[in-house]
Amino acid sequence: MTIKTRLLVISLFFGLLPIVVMVMAGNQAGLSTNRDFQNTMAIALMVTVLVGLLMPGLIRYWFFSNQIQKMKEFCQQVKAGRYDVLLNVPAERNTEDNENELIDLMRDMNWMVHRIKVNESELRQVVSDLEKSQAEIQLQKKELEEVNAAQLVVQHQLQGRTLELTEAVAKVRNLLDNAGQGFLSFGEDLKVAGEYSAECVMIFNQEIQGKLVPGLLYPEDKGQQVFLTALFKKIFQEDNAFLRENYFSLLPEELQFAESYIQISYKLINHPVDLERKEILVILTDITQQREMEKKIQEEKNVLSMVVRAVTHYQEFNKAMKEYELFCREELPELLFSQEAAVQKLNTVFRAVHTWKGTLGQLGMCRVAAGLHELESDLAKLRDEKNGHIDQADLVTCFVAYQPETLYSWLEQELIQLKKILGDQFFLQDETIVIENCKLQQLEEKIQRSLSKDQARIFIAELQRLRYKPFGDLLNMFPEYIANVALNQGKEISPLIISGTKTLVDPVKYHDFTKSLVHVFRNAVAHGLETPDERLEAGKEIAGRITCNIEEDRGNLVVTIADDGRGIDETLIREFAVVKGICTETAACSLTNDEVVQLIFADGFSSAATANELSGRGVGLSAVKYEIEKLGGHIEILTEVGKGTQFIFIVPLSVGECEAEFDVSHFGEQVISQAKNFLKNEFGILSEAIGTMETSPGIVNMRNISTFIDVKGAFAGRLMISADEALVKRLADCCLKDSSIDAYEEIWLESAFAEFFNTTVGNSLQQLPSWQEGIDIGAPVTIWAEGASAKYREAAIYSWKLNTDLGKIQLSLISFMGKGGDENGTCVSC
Repeated sequence: MTIKTRLLVISLFFGLLPIVVMVMAGNQAGLSTNRDFQNTMAIALMVTVLVGLLMPGLIRYWFFSNQIQKMKEFCQQVKAGRYDVLLNVPAERNTEDNENELIDLMRDMNWMVHRIKVNESELRQVVSDLEKSQAEIQLQKKELEEVNAAQLVVQHQLQGRTLELTEAVAKVRNLLDNAGQGFLSFGEDLKVAGEYSAECVMIFNQEIQGKLVPGLLYPEDKGQQVFLTALFKKIFQEDNAFLRENYFSLLPEELQFAESYIQISYKLINHPVDLERKEILVILTDITQQREMEKKIQEEKNVLSMVVRAVTHYQEFNKAMKEYELFCREELPELLFSQEAAVQKLNTVFRAVHTWKGTLGQLGMCRVAAGLHELESDLAKLRDEKNGHIDQADLVTCFVAYQPETLYSWLEQELIQLKKILGDQFFLQDETIVIENCKLQQLEEKIQRSLSKDQARIFIAELQRLRYKPFGDLLNMFPEYIANVALNQGKEISPLIISGTKTLVDPVKYHDFTKSLVHVFRNAVAHGLETPDERLEAGKEIAGRITCNIEEDRGNLVVTIADDGRGIDETLIREFAVVKGICTETAACSLTNDEVVQLIFADGFSSAATANELSGRGVGLSAVKYEIEKLGGHIEILTEVGKGTQFIFIVPLSVGECEAEFDVSHFGEQVISQAKNFLKNEFGILSEAIGTMETSPGIVNMRNISTFIDVKGAFAGRLMISADEALVKRLADCCLKDSSIDAYEEIWLESAFAEFFNTTVGNSLQQLPSWQEGIDIGAPVTIWAEGASAKYREAAIYSWKLNTDLGKIQLSLISFMGKGGDENGTCVSC
């Protein structure tokens, strides 16, 4: 309904309402029949209708006409999209509260248009932003599509590479599983990681994921597990690569599982995911076949060693054979069935077997020594199990497998080997060695083929010593020779006396040199000694004297040939050298007296005016120089005019001629003795007498803290010193000298103990100067491992002990050359 219609209705309603009221009132008053009243009502009605019809237009025009028109035009323009138009109304509201509502409405319409305009502007900006975003999205979509396409290509390539890597990993896994080697790794928790090769399962006979490595390597040896745990802990903690390698060197390099020999190597690697963490890679290699081959080679080496010892120590060898036969056939049966108590008989037999094992082992009879070692082990087992309560039946039962004929059969097998190599004539006489020359030559060739260079050199040197002679014996022809030369020269001479040491040398090696000395002796008579008249004139005895002395000095053979003749005049030598054209006059004048004397060894030098059957050619002494230089030696000359001349020939001796054998036991005794003195003099720690320790074969037990030092050179092995904690703390107190410290850190105690042992070994070598240059000691490595033990499968172990007020200290010397003569003692077994 329009406003006009509504106004019309309202006007008519309110205009007619009074008329209706008046009509009703007139009717009630009885005026309905009054004509005037009716006319009046009719006129009123007509006026009312007329006013009602005119009133809406008047009201519209008066009240709304101008504003509505403006509002209509305003709305038309807004509808057309013009938002900058405004209705002309006051900006502020009337505070008197009588303002036209249309004005207020028009003001609201202005605000609405303004908001529309603002919203349109914002909307346009939003639309613009959306369009830009859409453009960017389209661009990104395009780029994304390109990236996605590239990713699909990469994904395809990655799938291909993944497939290739999978195949490669499978091949590597297959290769590792079939390489005959086991590969496993573990971290600081010492547990085997999840990835390991199939060979590990074969070696350990079980799945090993999560297993503790020390327990895998030594499943039944708690002491060795403690030792390995301490070592691995040190390796993971140590940042110094050099010290870490020293700790690695203490780890077992070979294990024996049942009948298999497993070689072990270790490598520190990064964790495959967390590069900050470290792991140890363990490589296990089955070397059983190699060990079997080495065993056969070692048996052959043992035979060769026995042959050499039998030849070079024949009397001791022959005596030992007879006494061992007597022990097996008579002494042992008599002892077993004597009236002594079983315990005493066991101890007596034990000592006898131990002595025979050492004696025959020194003579190279390894088969006999090995059999006696088994017997010794069984006797020790019987003694430990019965704990001193042994009866005759136990003793007899123990020897069921070791009958006298069995014990002697071991020796017979060794003798058969000897006869095969040396011939049946070898044992013909008690005091005589009978060896065919061809047999000896064959033996030397076999030694060179079978043994290492160092071992072959030692054994061949021993064999060659059979034909060595004292060096003086090679000069036996010269006393008579110089007497004849003096007689021909009309000179008087005392008999030549050859004095000094009886140094044994190879006559073949020194043959040419000794023959060349004829020139020295001849010149001493022809040029050195004066005639009888000249000697009388000089106040000398008529008979001249020539002497020869032989000495050893620091590995050199020193031969001195001296005369008491006229000596060598350096002035004459200069003149003869210039005349003979050996050097110019200027050069001769610039030479020292010692250099001038050496000119007599030059080719063509001779002081004789004419050549005869004795001298004058100028080649004699040059030949002597040539021969001594072939041997690596040199000549020194001491001369004084009118007094005489000394020719000193210095020749290096070979190893077989001068080298003393390294005494392992003596070296260990020297170290423990130095340790005792060091503790007393430097630290005030008193100890009891040094004692030897009985150890289980191949096992070194440890106390609280232990230090290891590797030794190389003339002796190949390892030194270990182990002590109680209280003693080591005293060493740390004295070394650090800091009374404010109540408890030392572990590293300080280790450093103090390592320094103590390193100094002790160094002082020991200073007391053994003959071995000092041939021994090289490594850096000390110290670990805490109470109750631990180390195993060395093929090593001779010597142990000593000291009891002090602060606890015990023990020294173990582990010789890797103690069994079989090879440096193979680093192997460790379960």
